[in-house]
Amino acid sequence: MKPSERYDSLFQYYGTLQGVDPWLLKAQVAAESNFDPDAKSRVGALGLAQFMPATWAELAMKKGWITPQALVDPRDPEDAIRAQSVYMAWLIKETGDIKLALAAYNAGIGRVKRIFLAHGLTWEIGSPQLPTETQAYVPKVMWTWRSYAQPEKVGMERPRRD
Repeated sequence: MKPSERYDSLFQYYGTLQGVDPWLLKAQVAAESNFDPDAKSRVGALGLAQFMPATWAELAMKKGWITPQALVDPRDPEDAIRAQSVYMAWLIKETGDIKLALAAYNAGIGRVKRIFLAHGLTWEIGSPQLPTETQAYVPKVMWTWRSYAQPEKVGMERPRRD
């Protein structure tokens, strides 16, 4: 089994449970960790879904979305995908837009609220105000999402890597 297929049943289960397209969750994990549950970013994000420790703790404690007993380790694939699906469902609800939800996942909801939501901006208008990493992340995830969901409709053109 390919690493990219290893967690498909978890994406399907938790995505469906939270009302988030499972292929979107899979595309995020491809961008975040390339399906490596032991991944650690240079800034300290951990696991498949690359959760920062503060965000991980917030999911369990502050928001009460997931009980601390159920949310054990961001490096555990099931814990990570469960938390990712809950967090993305909330971000989509908060922003009302998939691209803004992805930007918030990558750059933080506070930043997205300040740049976009407070001024009624769309992704296309406000994205230059975001970090370069986020400007590249959103199109990459969107392209990968389409390639998983509708591979026959995605051409060979990939998003630019600036």
